[in-house]
Amino acid sequence: MKVKYPNPTLHNEKFTTIKTHGMLFENALNVTNEYYLVHNKAIIYKKPTPIQVVKVDYPQRSKAKIVEAYYKIPSTTDYNGIYRGKYIDYEAKETVNLSFSFTHIFPHQIDHLKKVNEHGGIAFVIIYFKKVDEVIIIDIVTFNKLYEDSKKGAVKSISLATAREKGKIVPKGYTPPFDYLKAVDELFF
Repeated sequence: MKVKYPNPTLHNEKFTTIKTHGMLFENALNVTNEYYLVHNKAIIYKKPTPIQVVKVDYPQRSKAKIVEAYYKIPSTTDYNGIYRGKYIDYEAKETVNLSFSFTHIFPHQIDHLKKVNEHGGIAFVIIYFKKVDEVIIIDIVTFNKLYEDSKKGAVKSISLATAREKGKIVPKGYTPPFDYLKAVDELFF
């Protein structure tokens, strides 16, 4: 199913920057997941965000438009599926800095990924460091330790150097754009 997102170029520059933050990375992950599906490597999908529709405008029967909606419950993570016979679940994040701030991930997302790990699934956070054009995955156990340590000290983020040390760099290419399953293989198999 294709989703028609609003055209950000129809809005002012400030709005466009905010609304498209992370969309290029997300689109690249979607293309990567489509590649994995077509080549029978994995079945991984973007999870839809659960919304409650409040008001619909019907200018014509065939042109119904949602005009008001709200989030029903907090979304868990961005992607899930199956890989090599195991459930896989991850949260995708992007930063324009040389560090990833823990303020950009919600505690319920970390808790969800920890539960996936406890039940034998593959759980991680994938971070795109835009400034250096590098993608790194960090397994949830390591990520959670860094997160918990941040509550005790002054460091409230994961530096690029720490991410490189604790995680795995994702190979980039043309097809797929980010072959993150190679990094998953190194971390989990």
